[in-house]
Amino acid sequence: MAKRPSQMPDDLDKFLNKVVASTIITMQSELGSKKVSPYDTGRLRSSWFAAEGSPSQSVAPEGADSPNTDATGLQVDWRRQYHLTNNVPYIEAVAIEGKVVSQPTTWFTDFINSRVPKIIDASVKAANN
Repeated sequence: MAKRPSQMPDDLDKFLNKVVASTIITMQSELGSKKVSPYDTGRLRSSWFAAEGSPSQSVAPEGADSPNTDATGLQVDWRRQYHLTNNVPYIEAVAIEGKVVSQPTTWFTDFINSRVPKIIDASVKAANN
């Protein structure tokens, strides 16, 4: 059944909200996995925080060893700005400078260049269902 033009904006809003939410949640989940983020104590992988409006300043406490899942609690509106950040003091050395032993030195740029487009594509496909 064809949608009425008056229904299209609501459908588009729902679709875009699903795409943005799924993208943020999946990126946080993957960055919080041992498969993607370098792993020593688990603090780095536990410190990927999602926030609306401005970047989170949070850092997982010493000894944290489980991925953060705060992205699942966001009330996403595609018109707003969202941030996925990691504030451990050594994040730049690990993600940008490649000072890691448990992953390739290019792990972060590989994630951004290879996985992120696939995550977005999968989010779009899932939102269509």
